[in-house]
Amino acid sequence: MKLLIAAANGQIARIVEKRILNESAFKNVELTLLLRNSQRLSNLAKNPRVTVIEGSLDDEDVLNKAVAGQDMVFVAVVDHTLDNSWTKNVIQAMKKNGVQRLISTNILGLYDEVPGEFGRWNKQSVMSGLQAAINSDKRTNISGES
Repeated sequence: MKLLIAAANGQIARIVEKRILNESAFKNVELTLLLRNSQRLSNLAKNPRVTVIEGSLDDEDVLNKAVAGQDMVFVAVVDHTLDNSWTKNVIQAMKKNGVQRLISTNILGLYDEVPGEFGRWNKQSVMSGLQAAINSDKRTNISGES
């Protein structure tokens, strides 16, 4: 399986990368890592199962090249752009390349699923980016069905 991890230097992305490269259950997974500064993951570039690509979710051409040939895409960053351009770019590249499987990072409490006092505190904490995160989540339907 070929997996693209976009925003590959983030904290969650690094945990996923480490597990994929070190656990036998994932020995057949090849990683393509997309990040703005490829030097940040230079230690992984020598691994034969890893391809490192420098670029961002803003660059449609680089993103399209990164998605080509992948079986799945993991977007390891929350899309807080005003018009969800990162999510739109990912979905467009996936459709263009026939990739149907997407994992997308988002915020806790997106749909008020966190109960109680902590849920109320969390919602207040994420309020400024909540609508952009909800919009991004709604755009991640690859098939275009509601």
